[in-house]
Amino acid sequence: MTTITTLPWRASQRPAAARPRTRRAALRAGWRRARSLLLALLPVLFVVGALGCGYGAWRIARDNVTIRALATGRDIAIPVEAAPSLLLARVQFLARRGAVEAIEPLIESLERQGAVERAARARYALANAHLRQAFDHLERGDLDPAGPRITLARQEYRRALQGRPDYWDAKFNLDVASRLLRDFPDFDRKSGDELKAEPKKIWTDIPGQPRGEP
Repeated sequence: MTTITTLPWRASQRPAAARPRTRRAALRAGWRRARSLLLALLPVLFVVGALGCGYGAWRIARDNVTIRALATGRDIAIPVEAAPSLLLARVQFLARRGAVEAIEPLIESLERQGAVERAARARYALANAHLRQAFDHLERGDLDPAGPRITLARQEYRRALQGRPDYWDAKFNLDVASRLLRDFPDFDRKSGDELKAEPKKIWTDIPGQPRGEP
């Protein structure tokens, strides 16, 4: 009598047509699990996004309040790492009051942050402050400190134009400052465009420059 031995059936021996159906079932099960996880996380992501948008809106509103306060004359200290809009507002506040010594660190911070347009506007404000002080000296007949102030103003106008070549106001005021040097030839012997922008040292002896330049 012949004995027939039955071998155990293995998954690898299943018909080929059954394997794709098994893979599709596994994919569907995986998608259901992922969808359940996403649905569970969706409220959390929504809350985080809402909080982020709310914080950004709050910061903008707070900065705008500070900017308006500076524009109306309130003296509000601004850290050098503040947002470019705040730094520019602070520079303009200081420039209106002639506090030129405190402006340069703020402008350097603007340049480090890559705020080229605002840095140019800040340089323009600083130049205007120097030029106003020069006019004050001229009106009093005090010519000695006026020349270095005009030179500093010209430097800052040119730096503003380097960052923003189409800055028409800076071009116009640079021409005004240059005309002052022509109107007062003695300034050419006491100051020149090589004067470093160091307001605290404007009394330092300055090498002269050749005549004939604007």
